[in-house]
Amino acid sequence: MQLRIPNLRKSMKTLFMILAGWLVGQPYLLHAQQAVAPTFLGAVTDIRTIAIAAGTLVAGMVGLIGLGRTAYKLSQGDNDSMTSLIFAIVGIVLGFLANTFIT
Repeated sequence: MQLRIPNLRKSMKTLFMILAGWLVGQPYLLHAQQAVAPTFLGAVTDIRTIAIAAGTLVAGMVGLIGLGRTAYKLSQGDNDSMTSLIFAIVGIVLGFLANTFIT
């Protein structure tokens, strides 16, 4: 013996639509979305700060290593010291740009 419920599919669809309409109208669902937005903005700010610090640090270290290499080559009388000096200046300038222009 099978139990037959007339229009079960239609009844379930109607119940689902009523439940979905009731959930959409609830104000606590909107409050959950508003609380997350400042957290994401804070995360974007933190990532931007980390990118600025990392770019400045890496380019500054390249510049300092280039200056040390220039000093060593000048003390040894090497002809290639100006290339090292240019690399050092470019590294320092890139560090300055990373610190200034990433916003």
